Amino acid sequence: MGNIHKRLCALYGSCAFNRSTTGCWVQRVKASGSGEMELHDRPLSRRHATATSPDILQCADGIIHADWGIANWHLAVQLSVGNGSAMAIIGALGYSKVYARWVPRSLTTEHRRQRKVICSELLEFLMLRERPFCPRLSQVMKPGLTIMSWR
Repeated sequence: MGNIHKRLCALYGSCAFNRSTTGCWVQRVKASGSGEMELHDRPLSRRHATATSPDILQCADGIIHADWGIANWHLAVQLSVGNGSAMAIIGALGYSKVYARWVPRSLTTEHRRQRKVICSELLEFLMLRERPFCPRLSQVMKPGLTIMSWR
């Protein structure tokens, strides 16, 4: 057994199993009678290792679409998973919480373009008013300037 452990240490270095684990393996192989034995992990339980299976993701997406303001713990209760698993599901779906509502995390190129157009129109409207919307902001903003700073 000592020779086997030394060979494992030479092969795997600091990642090798300790001497007692190697001794247990040697005893199991000797007890098998044939001198050969396959070492397998125990079969897993029927429970999923992670809660992000396609079925659960689809169910969670439906629940979030039905109620955009749903709380994390409430989603966990409805899916019968833990709070951490619920957060992993929400992350896998690509949602983030904004003003207590779940929204998709990334905007498409078209959404960003629309956002820019709407903001530019609003800023132009506010700058053309006789009485400025925000006097400190209007002092900083100049036509064609793309960087804003708040005082």
